[in-house]
Amino acid sequence: MKFLHTADWQIGKPFQSIEDNPKREALRKQRIDSVRSLGKLVQDEALDFVVVCGDLFDSATPDKSTVAALCSAVGELKVPVYAIPGNHDHGGPGCIWRQEFFLREQQQLAPNLHIFLEAEPYETEHAVLLPCPLNRRHVTSDPTSWLRTVPDNLSNTLPRIVLAHGSTQGFSSSSDDDSHSQINLLNLDHLPTDDYDYVALGDWHGMKSITQKAWFCGTPEQDRFAKGDSNQPGHVLIVELSGRGAAPVVTPHRTGSIGWHEPAPIQLTSDESLDNVETELIDLLGGGATKDLLKLSIQGTLSLAGSTQLEKLIESLEARTIRLQLENELTIEPSTEELEALTQRQDPLIAQVANELSQAIQSDATARDLLRELHLQIVKAEQTTS
Repeated sequence: MKFLHTADWQIGKPFQSIEDNPKREALRKQRIDSVRSLGKLVQDEALDFVVVCGDLFDSATPDKSTVAALCSAVGELKVPVYAIPGNHDHGGPGCIWRQEFFLREQQQLAPNLHIFLEAEPYETEHAVLLPCPLNRRHVTSDPTSWLRTVPDNLSNTLPRIVLAHGSTQGFSSSSDDDSHSQINLLNLDHLPTDDYDYVALGDWHGMKSITQKAWFCGTPEQDRFAKGDSNQPGHVLIVELSGRGAAPVVTPHRTGSIGWHEPAPIQLTSDESLDNVETELIDLLGGGATKDLLKLSIQGTLSLAGSTQLEKLIESLEARTIRLQLENELTIEPSTEELEALTQRQDPLIAQVANELSQAIQSDATARDLLRELHLQIVKAEQTTS
């Protein structure tokens, strides 16, 4: 028996930090497309069902178009999809899962979707599912506590799969290294592990094995810059269980299609070093457009001409990426040749302004910017004339 373990789809995520509306909408659409793409994996791997461990929606109150889009994507998976609410789409009073509109869309578009709002065993032909839904955004009691005593009348032949959403051993969605949170905390050490065959976890957006039997699958489509090399978002897990008491065989599968790049800080030591940086960044984006987000830190020193070249590169990166998050700590140092070309121009007004700015650049950052702008305008004028 093989199934797909996924979580944290967060359909409807607003991505408010992205100012360009078409790019923002493309990123939102990609989250739906990533769910649809799971259908091919289900078919190719002959998977029996899918479990979604919380946060199918980004909000407990998604709009109707988002609800319809999710149900449509789930319906295309064809196999049973078993899901629990997470902290973002919790199952409390008035929740989306109980609303008439969702229930109608589910029935018509996703009859294969089963939402567990109660902590009680559910037996399928392949396994016994033990859901631990969140019925509030934040709970201080362990959602898995009801499993510390093995429920009566569980099958002794079918594998037992726990579905839970929360933090454990320092891994949580609110902070990728928060080891002190007591909110939605799963105390897996208190579970009688021999009585359960696999613990499917959601909430942390990176892929992580907590024990041989307990895994965070991460989000199938990355939605933030990863923190640390151990954070591996953009995956789902294929889990194979040969029977009750058998060790699970877990195979990660890469699903993410949006690139979230955060290269090491760039240190520019000369104008010549900028050429190599430009080549590396263009290669990093693969020559495409609107499929990547880039977090960039630039340090070092460039001449006026070099800073103009860098500005053109940044302009291209902003156009080609969904978002460019730039930390620019660059220092502009006009070369001797550049200063002479500006301060000795035949136009006396330009020469006077350039002289005054060149004398102030050591103490006034604004003077550097103005001198650079003066140089840029002269270059543009000369190019127009030629």
